[in-house]
Amino acid sequence: MSVRTTLRAWIPPAVLEARRRWLGARGLRFSDEPGGWAAARARSKGYATDLIVDSVAQATREVQAGRAVFERDSVLFHQADYRYEVVAALLRTASLQDGCLDVIDCGGSLGSTYRQCRPLLTGLRRLRWRVLEQAHFVAAGRREFTTDELSFASSVAELPDFDAPPLLLLSSVLQYLEDPMQMLRDLLRLKPAAVVVDRTPLSEIDEHRLTVQHVPKAIYDASYPCWILSRRRLLQVLSEEGLRIVGQFPCPEGSFTTDSGFQFEFRGLIAEREIA
Repeated sequence: MSVRTTLRAWIPPAVLEARRRWLGARGLRFSDEPGGWAAARARSKGYATDLIVDSVAQATREVQAGRAVFERDSVLFHQADYRYEVVAALLRTASLQDGCLDVIDCGGSLGSTYRQCRPLLTGLRRLRWRVLEQAHFVAAGRREFTTDELSFASSVAELPDFDAPPLLLLSSVLQYLEDPMQMLRDLLRLKPAAVVVDRTPLSEIDEHRLTVQHVPKAIYDASYPCWILSRRRLLQVLSEEGLRIVGQFPCPEGSFTTDSGFQFEFRGLIAEREIA
């Protein structure tokens, strides 16, 4: 047995989890790119899609087997770590709809946020959680992880009709889309009752800023284009679609500075549809 393995056996799980969280967030690096999306992609390594799906699927199996509480980006967590702002928005929407809740979780992997929040949603009369993801995640989700509550779709057209306006959850997803505001407008055509944006890099300038995000090798060796979104422009799109901001909050990832010195912060917000 190696010295590292011996030491890990004596370190409390909570300390190991704190270290993984710190490395996962603080190990991120953002390099500014002067060109557009194509140039940023050319400067990115990309990632091995199959490897990431396999890693997330294996971590999800560990959660389902009860050997972990939840996973995020294939990293296992063994203690509850609720996103209380997200849970509050979920419960508020359900309370306004007679205890029924439909969620569209855009970029929701194999149900990471669903499993993280589910223990606090036990009082609902009905819960239906639809993950909207890339085709390879959808295939894995349908193969292994679909339940009466959790299902997967690769496009808006595949989503079923809703009995009541859904809650749209956008957690760590908008920044990785080529045209995040257009995708947001497309999703808002579903007329959600509420929108939750979480774990999203925002700045106080009037323009979105494109970077390349470098992921710590401890998670997986990858880099890809990442927008730092203008908070003002994001709020403007939501307002144009009849949504009002009812809450804004910081995220565990915290503040960052790009390689060129540009400062930004990971933030979240909750918006609700204006009722005439």
